[in-house]
Amino acid sequence: MKKSIVIIIAVVCLALVAIYWGGGEKKPEQASVDVEVQRQDFSVEINVVGELDAAQSHMLSSEIQGTDGKIIYLIEDGTRVKKGDTLVKLDPLPYQKQVEGLQAEVAELKSAVEAARQMMAFEENQVGQEVASAEYNLNVAGLELRQFEEGDGPLKISMLQEERQKAKLELQRYEAFYNDLLQLKKEGFDNKSEISAAEEKVTVLREQHKEANGRFESYKKHVYPALLESARAKKQNAQLMLDQNRQGGVHKVAKAQATLGQIAGKVAAKEAALDQARIELKKTVITAPLDGIVIHYETFRDGEKRKPREGDSVFMGQPILYLPDISKMIVKTRVREVDLFKLSLGQKGVVRVDAYPDTAFQGDLTFIGALATSEAPGSGQEKYFQVVFTVAGGDRRLRPGMTCRVSIIAQAVKQAVVVPTQAVFDDEGGDICYVRTGWGAYEKRRIKTGVQNEDVVQVTAGLEPGEKVSLVLPQAD
Repeated sequence: MKKSIVIIIAVVCLALVAIYWGGGEKKPEQASVDVEVQRQDFSVEINVVGELDAAQSHMLSSEIQGTDGKIIYLIEDGTRVKKGDTLVKLDPLPYQKQVEGLQAEVAELKSAVEAARQMMAFEENQVGQEVASAEYNLNVAGLELRQFEEGDGPLKISMLQEERQKAKLELQRYEAFYNDLLQLKKEGFDNKSEISAAEEKVTVLREQHKEANGRFESYKKHVYPALLESARAKKQNAQLMLDQNRQGGVHKVAKAQATLGQIAGKVAAKEAALDQARIELKKTVITAPLDGIVIHYETFRDGEKRKPREGDSVFMGQPILYLPDISKMIVKTRVREVDLFKLSLGQKGVVRVDAYPDTAFQGDLTFIGALATSEAPGSGQEKYFQVVFTVAGGDRRLRPGMTCRVSIIAQAVKQAVVVPTQAVFDDEGGDICYVRTGWGAYEKRRIKTGVQNEDVVQVTAGLEPGEKVSLVLPQAD
């Protein structure tokens, strides 16, 4: 481009000199500047200005809940660090005290848990013994009832019945003997002493039979039912006591379990708080998540915009350091909407950093934005698309924020017929050139154009190498 301008200026100067020295004896029909149509290689470049940034970076901030973080150590700005290096230390004292206090509370509650566990074991043992005793009493009462129903009761009735039967038989025997004595008396065989003795014996036996019959009837109708009912009541009472012991035992054990669970819940809550306090204590040391270079983050602190320093209070999420990984750098820039069709992912570019103008870095186009933006809102504004180039290799001199320039070889044309861009004019929507046919004479010729850059235009039809075309619009006759 610069070379073409120099040629044009030189030709114009020569023309003016010729006019001056001609004096007016011979005045040309018009002043013109001609160039020769050539065949050459050329490329289409897109040149943009961008800014370096790290491909991978990490913003470091306080993760401690609340606003109690206080910086007591801060690594120097610009320091190169490795993954795991300590970058920031926050005052750990408040969190150490909290951890120690919670540890004491957890230990105390664990002792209470052990006491509650022992109490529950005691209650379970006590309830077990009471239930076992009640079950034993129930079994005894059941056996006594069964024994009385099937053994002692019927046996007693049988014995009384047998006793009554014996008394009856004895009475009947003596009554018969007495009756025989009375019959003999009627027949003349009177034995007064024997009759008197028999009569007394019958009287005694009648009384014994009456008593035996009374004992039998009394036991069968009154004593036996009462004893049977008592045995049944004793069994029912034993069953009731067993049920009460079981229910009461469940209540006692449940109460002990509830107490144990309540204390265990407090222990769990305190242990969770202790774990959180330990996490907060651990967060007082901020380490590097990756290799990189430390950049202190500038923001508003205490009413002024500045970088952090030791003694500053920080709140959760407030940025402290920016840690870019400079082993892999990218260039963030943008291209005009009219140049977007020339780009495709993977295209190569040459990156030059203003700080090191003599060094060229290779780069690949790795991202093309999907949304166009403009300088200012409103129609008629030129639009741009965001693009990202990844710089090949690594260079320790490169820093985020450096200004750089990227040249993209969008197209390369071999041995094309070309003319300067100034030689192509628009005529009713088509391209034309003015081809020189003689001194001051030009022919308007319609051409077809192809690829072009800022300096030259490819002519695919209408011109041949060696012809001369005008760089300016010829004057009409």
